[in-house]
Amino acid sequence: MSRIDSRAVVLVLITAVAGCADRRESRTTIQHEPDLVFVATDAHKSLDPQKISWLMDWRIAGCLYEALLVYDPKDLAIQPGVAESWTVSDDGLTYTFKIRSNARWSNGDPITAEDFVYAWRRALLPDMSADYTMLLYHIKGAEDFFRWRADQLAAYDKDPAGQSPQQLWEQARQRFAETVGVKAADEHTLIVTLHRPTPYFLELCAFVTFIPNHRATLDAITTINAKTGMLEVDPKYWSDPVRLVSNGAYVLQRHRFKQDLLLVTNDQYWNRDAMRNRAILEKVIPQPETALLAYEAGEVNWLDMPTSSSLASDLLKRNRSDVHRVSMAGMYFYNFNCNARLEDGSSNPLSDRRIRQALSMGIDRQTLVSKVTRLNQPVARTFVPVDAIADYAPPGDAGIGFDSARARELLADAGYPGGRGLDNLSILYNTGHGHEDIAQAIKRMWEKHLGVVVSLEGIEGKVFASRLKRGQFTICRASWFGDYRDPTTWLGKMVTDDGNNDCNYANPKYDAMLERAAGQLDPVQRFDILRQAEAMMLQDSPMAMIYQYVNVYLFDPTKVQGLHNNPWSIWRLEQVKVTP
Repeated sequence: MSRIDSRAVVLVLITAVAGCADRRESRTTIQHEPDLVFVATDAHKSLDPQKISWLMDWRIAGCLYEALLVYDPKDLAIQPGVAESWTVSDDGLTYTFKIRSNARWSNGDPITAEDFVYAWRRALLPDMSADYTMLLYHIKGAEDFFRWRADQLAAYDKDPAGQSPQQLWEQARQRFAETVGVKAADEHTLIVTLHRPTPYFLELCAFVTFIPNHRATLDAITTINAKTGMLEVDPKYWSDPVRLVSNGAYVLQRHRFKQDLLLVTNDQYWNRDAMRNRAILEKVIPQPETALLAYEAGEVNWLDMPTSSSLASDLLKRNRSDVHRVSMAGMYFYNFNCNARLEDGSSNPLSDRRIRQALSMGIDRQTLVSKVTRLNQPVARTFVPVDAIADYAPPGDAGIGFDSARARELLADAGYPGGRGLDNLSILYNTGHGHEDIAQAIKRMWEKHLGVVVSLEGIEGKVFASRLKRGQFTICRASWFGDYRDPTTWLGKMVTDDGNNDCNYANPKYDAMLERAAGQLDPVQRFDILRQAEAMMLQDSPMAMIYQYVNVYLFDPTKVQGLHNNPWSIWRLEQVKVTP
């Protein structure tokens, strides 16, 4: 066993909610040290699977819960999870999943098809404010149901005397059952009907938002807000070791806010005999220096080193076998505000694509990654990362690279020779994480190569996010990580009405091409259409692509086996074995 703080030795008495919140059953007593210890740099935002959007939360959700399907982290192939098998109709619209008869919740209840219907309905409720609701819009009737419920709640807000919140909810439940293509044919058969073929739907069925819920427990802790008519779930439930009922390889034994989180084997898990460890401990250590000391002292087996810390680049220089550099399925870039007018009503020079192209050409990306970030990230010319999607080759030739001479020509053509007259531009960024260093470097590049002077606006994260969503910027730093293995997880962001289109980029031809690709069943032709659409968007330059993210991990591969580095941060921690 690896060197672990002896104080981590625990006597585990696990209880779980069964049926209702006040009925508890005694569970197995387990006594041992954690086999795997790793670090989180911050406290968890949420462990509610329908609301999770942070990577560190996904990691724990993948331990506590299991979806219909799972990934093999070695090659990212889709494998059976709670569903032991599935079939797809010839027209690509109907998916039938068979639920394992031996799949159980941690309190011993069988997992049924209705548990998935229940969870997917939760994800589709505006009440939940889930970040990934749109992923369920591929299901027949799903988007219409979401909008219907939103209208229902808006009407209640205007006239709360019309109907009771309970009546509203009963109507919503009935409408979902009648109009949305998610049905439990029987306890072990889930039938999903899509409104059009979606080649990556199986990928979505392995995504965190599609994880099932234990219905009886959630029903017991769900209330209806009389003022808003919305359903509300006690948020403390998701991190409560006493009440939480899960269906993954582990159960939550301890959660100490901003300290640690301990998971132990779920003795009801259908595949527990294949697990390679009995318990894992996550330590919350915000300071990279402290985390590295803990790793070097043998108190931590696996460390995801924050790349904003200079320690990451220093470690890469040491040629250590336990330091792993991995290119990720995520891009760092700058958004340009493409609106015709700015918030104050003045004309926006960035609505001219020549200005956007010129600014993008004025960024020396290679200097940035070698001299500023010092991680030598792959410089980016496309939005979809290279090698992130099998059989999809992003149109690198259409992307924009460093070309100061051509940039000056474009500025002159647009009426700003030598950058003169191009005023009131600023780079908005959230403070911390190295964004200021990058902004300062790009500011100097634009001044040196283009004669364009911009100001810098560094603000704290919450204010930054608010201004970004309201379009209160001219230029701002941004990033985007793929959620599923298809080009549309990036390209869909730039559709005119997409909620994540922070640039306010609008090109009807681009929208039409993505719509045409959505109806194309032939995978080769579909990717060709998407490649053409990406090339068109890259030439319009709503963003200045800068680099592809890299992560830096520390673990000794001779002692920690089963951690498979991949661009998607997909881990199966129950498959990890740690030896002395």
